[in-house]
Amino acid sequence: MTQAPSVVGQEPGFEPVRCTSIQERYLEVQRDDPGSSLANVAMRWLMKGAVHDQTIQKALDFLAGRHEALRTRFERSADGYSQIVVEASPRLSLIDLSQLSNERYQAEAERLASLEARAPFDPLVAPPWRTTVLRRSPNEAILLLTFHHAIADGWSVGLIAREFAAAVEALERGQRPDCRELDLQYADYAQWQSALLASDGLTEERQYWRGKLSGLSPLDIKPTRQRVLDAGRDGEIRSRVLPRPLTDALQSLARREGFTMYGLACAALTRALGRELETDEIVVGTQVANRDDPLLFDLVGPVVNTVVLRLGIDAENDPLAHARSIRDEVSQALANKALPFAEITAGIELSDRKDLPLGYAINFAAQAANVETSQVGVIQRGALELVSLPSVTTGCLYEFSFFLVERQEGWRISCEYNTDHHVAAAADALLKAWSEEMEAQANLVESDRGGWARTSKGDQPTGDVVTPVAFSLERRLSGRRPTRPYFQPCVLQSEGKLPPIFALSNRSLYYPLVQRVAAGRPFIDLQWADDATLPPLDQDSICRIAACAVRQIRAHDPVGPYYLISLCLMGNVALEVAQQLKSLNGEVSVIFLLDAVAPGYVESMSRFDRFLRRVQLTDRIIPDLMARIRKIRSGDMSIAAAMSQYSIVRNNPLARLIGRGGDAPRPRATNEDFLNHGLMDYLLDARALYPWKPYDAEVVLFRSSKSRVGRLFERGLGWDKVVNGQLRIFDVPGVHDDMTREPAVATIAEYMSWVIDRREGRWSAERSVG
Repeated sequence: MTQAPSVVGQEPGFEPVRCTSIQERYLEVQRDDPGSSLANVAMRWLMKGAVHDQTIQKALDFLAGRHEALRTRFERSADGYSQIVVEASPRLSLIDLSQLSNERYQAEAERLASLEARAPFDPLVAPPWRTTVLRRSPNEAILLLTFHHAIADGWSVGLIAREFAAAVEALERGQRPDCRELDLQYADYAQWQSALLASDGLTEERQYWRGKLSGLSPLDIKPTRQRVLDAGRDGEIRSRVLPRPLTDALQSLARREGFTMYGLACAALTRALGRELETDEIVVGTQVANRDDPLLFDLVGPVVNTVVLRLGIDAENDPLAHARSIRDEVSQALANKALPFAEITAGIELSDRKDLPLGYAINFAAQAANVETSQVGVIQRGALELVSLPSVTTGCLYEFSFFLVERQEGWRISCEYNTDHHVAAAADALLKAWSEEMEAQANLVESDRGGWARTSKGDQPTGDVVTPVAFSLERRLSGRRPTRPYFQPCVLQSEGKLPPIFALSNRSLYYPLVQRVAAGRPFIDLQWADDATLPPLDQDSICRIAACAVRQIRAHDPVGPYYLISLCLMGNVALEVAQQLKSLNGEVSVIFLLDAVAPGYVESMSRFDRFLRRVQLTDRIIPDLMARIRKIRSGDMSIAAAMSQYSIVRNNPLARLIGRGGDAPRPRATNEDFLNHGLMDYLLDARALYPWKPYDAEVVLFRSSKSRVGRLFERGLGWDKVVNGQLRIFDVPGVHDDMTREPAVATIAEYMSWVIDRREGRWSAERSVG
C-alpha cells in the first residue's frame, strides 16, 4: 500500500502545477484530434422539483468557487502539460422545451443530450465544462453535465451532482450552501502523485506489471463492417436489462461465494468473449476509482486509474471455477492499482492497431448503487430529486466497451461499440452471450438458497415471477441504508503492506496505540460521524450499523485478513462486523475488545440479579466523580462532557441543548459526551435486542484491573458464552475511562503485538509474554 496524499500547506493559487499522468493522457488525446469528444465525460439527470434558473447558476458558481479543478485551464510546453487555476464562471445553457408534445420532447431531449456530449472542449480555455438545462416545466427538467476528462472523472461528476443538489436546496430556501472547506484540492493531489512517482514507493507495482504483461500477444478484433480509410471513433450504446429474478440470484451467489458483482460479471463477460472471439486469453482494461483515502472522497478531479486485466479462459472449467480464477486475477491487479496506466503499459504493445487511442480494444466498468440514498441512481435533497438517466456516448475509445450499471428494475448491461468498425448486431450478439453466461452462473444457486426463474417469453419477465425465497441480512437491510454513513474513516496510519487494523469508535481514541502496534500496517479508525442519524431501534439495529462499517472496510481492503479493535459498547458492533465479514469470505484474524460486555450477558440475568448488579456498582459513583473532576482540572475533559457521563443528564433535553450550544472545548479522549447524541444509551438498548450468534474465531478481551469480580461480574464479561474459538483475557491497569491512555495503552500494545506476531509467524519463545 502506498502512502496517502497529505494536505499541502500552501494553496497553488495561480501558479502552474504539473499535470497528473491521466490528465496528460487525455490532453494528448485532445491534441491529436482537437475536434474529438473522446476526452469528454457526459452525465445527465432528470431534475424534479421547483428550481429557478437563477438558482441553478448560483449553485454552479458555488461549485466552481469550492473546487479549483472547475476553474482550471491547461498549458503545454516542451516539458509537458501544466494546470493553472484561474477565475472563471461555469457555462450554463437554458433551453425551453415546454411547448413540445411529450413525444417530441423526448426525441429533442435525446438529440440535444447527444450534441452536448459530443461537442469538444478546448482545454486551454477555462473552464472546460458546461451545464445545460432542458426545461420541460417549472417542476421538471433534464440536467446535462459535460466535462473534459482532464478536470473530472465519473466519481467527480457524481460528487458534483450531490453537492449541486444540496446547494440548490439551500439556495431555494434563501440560505447559503453549507459545505465545509475542502482539505485537499486537485493541484495538491497532482503534487503528491508527482512526488510518489519520483520515489521508490511503487517499485513492487512496477515489477508486478512487467511480469504480468510480459510476452503479451495483442488481440486483433476483426471488424464486422467494412473498414473505411477515414474511419473515426463514433459510438453507439446497446443495452439490455437483466430481469430482477436473475439479478437477485446473481447477488445471492455473490454473497454466498464471496464475490463482488463486478467479479461475477467480469467472469461471465470473459467466457462470452472467449466463445464469440474464439480466443483463450482476453486483455481487458478496467477503471478503478483509486480513492482509498478519505481525503480523496470529496476531491473533484481525475483520480481514476485504468488497469489492464490479462485473463485466461478455460472453457473446460465450470462457470464458478472460472469465476474464482478471474477473481484471483482481478484481486492481484487491484492490489497494484496505484501505478498509473501510462507506466503499466510502458514499453508494451497492447495492440498493433494505431486507431486505438489507449492501446487496447475491450474495456469493462461497473457502477454500483448511489450510496447517498436507498433508491438506486437517485439523489434526494429536500424537495429536489435528481434521477440518473442512461449515459449518451461521447465517442468510442475502444472497439467494445462494456458497462454494468445498477438500476431499480435490475442490473443493466451495456455495450458501446465503434460504429465505424462494427454493426449493431455484433454488439447485440456479445450482450446476448454475456447474459447467457450470467444465467449459467445463476443456475448454480441451489433452490433452497433462493434460485431464480425465467418466464417463457424471452429475457423480460411477464406476469408472476419467482424471486429468491431466502434473503441475506444485506438484502434485508438494503432498503434501509443511512442517508449518511454512520462512520467516518480516519486514516491514522496509511503506510505498510501488513494486514490492516480497523478500529470502531464514537470518538478518536486510538491514536496512542498507533505508534506502538501499527508499524508496517495501516490503522484506520472508523469514527461515528457527527451528522449520523441513528437507525430505528429493533433487532437489526446493530446489524445495520455494522453493515455500514463493513462496506467501508471492504472498500479499503476487499478480502482481508483484518484485525478489529473496539471499546465498550462498540465491541458488540465489532462482533457483528466480524460475523458479516466472515459471511462475505473475508478473513478476520483477531477481534480485540477493550472492557466490552458481551451481548446477552446482562440481559440473560434475572430481573433481581440485574437490580442487584446496579446496586453493587453504586460504590463507584464517588471515585468516578473524583476522577472526572481531576480530568476537568487538567483540561482533558469539559464540564459538559463530564456531566454527560450520567444518563440522567444525557436523557434531559434541556441539558443536552445546553451542552451542544456551549462554547466548552471538546474533550480530547472521552468516549461519552454530548456530541454522541445518546449513542451510548442507544447501543445499550440495541444490545438487548441484538440476535447474536456464536463466534468461531479468536477474540482477545482487555479488562480493566479496577473492574469488580464476582458472581454478577464474571472476569470474561460473558464472552465465554459467545466465543467458540480461542478467548484470551488480559488485565489492564486503570479504570474503564482510561483504557486508551497510559499506562493502559502500554499493556494493551504489548499483548496486541504478541498476539499479532503469533498470528503472522513472527513470535519466538524469547519474545513471549506471561
